[in-house]
Amino acid sequence: MDQKVQGARCRVQGAGRTVQGKTALCSAPWMTDTPSCCAFLSSVLKPVLLLLLCLVLLVAGGCATTKKLYSKMSPDSSGLKKRILVLPFWDQAGLGEEKLVQLTTQFLSLLNKDGAFVVERAQRSPGAADRMRAPEFGIVTDPEQARRADQMGMNVMLTAVFSPLETVRIKTGIWPFRKIKDETEIAMYVNAFDVINGTLLLTRLESVKIRTVADVIDDDWEEEEDAEPQKIKPEIDEKTLTKSLSEIVENQAAEVSSALRERPWLGRIISSDASGTFINAGSDVGVVPGSVFEVLGTGETITSASGQPIALPGSKVGEIKVTEVMKDRALTSVQEGSSFRAGQVIRLKR
Repeated sequence: MDQKVQGARCRVQGAGRTVQGKTALCSAPWMTDTPSCCAFLSSVLKPVLLLLLCLVLLVAGGCATTKKLYSKMSPDSSGLKKRILVLPFWDQAGLGEEKLVQLTTQFLSLLNKDGAFVVERAQRSPGAADRMRAPEFGIVTDPEQARRADQMGMNVMLTAVFSPLETVRIKTGIWPFRKIKDETEIAMYVNAFDVINGTLLLTRLESVKIRTVADVIDDDWEEEEDAEPQKIKPEIDEKTLTKSLSEIVENQAAEVSSALRERPWLGRIISSDASGTFINAGSDVGVVPGSVFEVLGTGETITSASGQPIALPGSKVGEIKVTEVMKDRALTSVQEGSSFRAGQVIRLKR
């Protein structure tokens, strides 16, 4: 499975303030006092810069499946909307159904605030918990829902998980001002799956760490340090928890929306016979009569995490032109190529 892990964000909250990662810029006057110092810096910096250049070239030359998938098709400039199927969010943090519904609604509202996507919310199907695969990194998949998303003509399937609240006891400050605090991490993972290719587009973590004063004095905790770690029950007031969750959802929605916009639009041929070729894109995503699509052949085959082979799109093998548009599909005529079949991948011709 093609997997791209996007940058995680984490903030530490406490005493009414948020601490984010920063880069400090410090001046050092002694570096420019003498010409010899400048010569020394020049001799040192040259090999360092050469080394960094080599590393950049090495990374750029790496062959990633994501690069193979999207190298000549990204960023998206088709102007077509992507259909997104959003699975019910998973509550491993014990937030409760009411709060989970509120957070889901907030996320979807921010994700599609300018109407760039066609979003549909899926219902939790019977036996979903038994089918779900939740390996590390918070990646959750439901094979049956993925097949359903493909049948519905979706481009992307989204899943999200609120991870269990994890609390650890830490020391802050220096003696004699040292304090014992409980640090609780609230985390949300969002995963986006490319329904057309059957690959993972992105998985993203957003988290906040909240510190509260521990109900223990320093001396007592010192005696327990050698004991086996015990699970600490987080004690966070409702107002702080609600604010933190809202911030996490807001940041996730903004980052995921931006990432999905950049992905190339891909669709499928539904059927192809003597009467014409139907595609799974209609007026709901912006298709109009006269639109021309390129039909792609079968490319490289990779193996997914579940062991199933996945055929990636290959090069162009033909063209089709839209003659009639319906809400969720369109009829096309063949302009170039022949012997098209259901399931072939299409993209809008630039």
